[in-house]
Amino acid sequence: MPESPLQGGRVTGSWLQGAGVASAAGKGKRLSLCAHECRALENMGIVTSRVGRCRTAPSIEPRNAWEPRHSAPYRECNGTANSQHCPALPPSQPFSLQPGPGEVLTPAVPERLAVERGYVTAQQVYNLLNAEAGEPALHNPNYILILDCRSAERYKQCHLVTARASLTVLHPELGCLITRGQLQEYSIILLYAEEGHSPVGSEKARADSPTLQRCFFQLSSLGMDPVILLGGFSAFHRLYPFLCTPRMVLLEPERRALTIYPSEILEGALYQGSAAQAQDYRIIKNLHITHVVNATAECPDAFPRTLRYLRLRLSDDTQQDMGEALPLATQFIAGALRGGAGRVLVHCSLGRSRSSALTIAFLMEHHRWSLRHAYRWLQERRACAAPNAGFLRQLAAYEEKLFGQRLTSLDDIRL
Repeated sequence: MPESPLQGGRVTGSWLQGAGVASAAGKGKRLSLCAHECRALENMGIVTSRVGRCRTAPSIEPRNAWEPRHSAPYRECNGTANSQHCPALPPSQPFSLQPGPGEVLTPAVPERLAVERGYVTAQQVYNLLNAEAGEPALHNPNYILILDCRSAERYKQCHLVTARASLTVLHPELGCLITRGQLQEYSIILLYAEEGHSPVGSEKARADSPTLQRCFFQLSSLGMDPVILLGGFSAFHRLYPFLCTPRMVLLEPERRALTIYPSEILEGALYQGSAAQAQDYRIIKNLHITHVVNATAECPDAFPRTLRYLRLRLSDDTQQDMGEALPLATQFIAGALRGGAGRVLVHCSLGRSRSSALTIAFLMEHHRWSLRHAYRWLQERRACAAPNAGFLRQLAAYEEKLFGQRLTSLDDIRL
């Protein structure tokens, strides 16, 4: 089982690697990264600060990938459909890149998108807000400090969930209103303005969002490593309006009432989560889910009249045979996403082992990524993903079937 992000009330360094963002508090932070952890961050495309000053760019899906970045609006059925056919959804056609007899796929490598130093994308923030291992990280008040650097009026209208108005923490005249020690308790410090793409400290950035720039450099002078939301509030709200609110959510009891969403693996297309999330209709509706892969033997399909399901009835056992499940899942997911109208949720009980094996198989077959690349892509977006040892061995065999050779050593990806 992967380590919990909440050990002794702290968010651990290795867990933050999978979340895709380096620790917010720099030199004074008790959360440290050793040399091999820094190399792991480089491999996963994560910007790191004050840890060897290394820098890489976060991964995104290939520009020529077939899956959509935005899907059609969610459509609810009238209750007359069943799990095999829903009249509100076009019938899914099989779509598979699985090689025919004697044919193999040519492996590809995930492309990288250069993101300006100090920025994180809206998708990264979505996955950070919904990260979980053991329990949702957002339930810990010291997990992330989000500062809204817009006007007080705009903050009151709507802001990111758990965000605080920047003036309540960093005042232009009074300085920092909380102690440096309190700042160091946060594992991540996130800033955002209304918009924002310009390099940190540039003349345009200072002109576009002076409050954000002041807060960024004020925190940096205190030894912190804040990050900035790329595109600002408008970019995040456009993609994830359900994670924005006019309410202040600061205390732990309020945080525990928040809805935790599945991880977004491919933007606007593929999600992975737990059985509890698959049974929450609010989540299904907000994410515009149209198809569900249910990898459990124990959890029934929650909405068979409105969604299409693939039920695989797998056990999280190292002896579970995945020979039929892997190609069935990849074909179902590909058919659902083809054409840009579908969104797929893959789930098992906790969203860690069985669902991870199916998601990795899809990324291998339909993006032509090696097991190593597919596994790392998934862990960047869902840090708790951990297929059991038996599933990993079968995924390695599936890799050999797809590409005609073993490309990945299991020693490189074992937890």
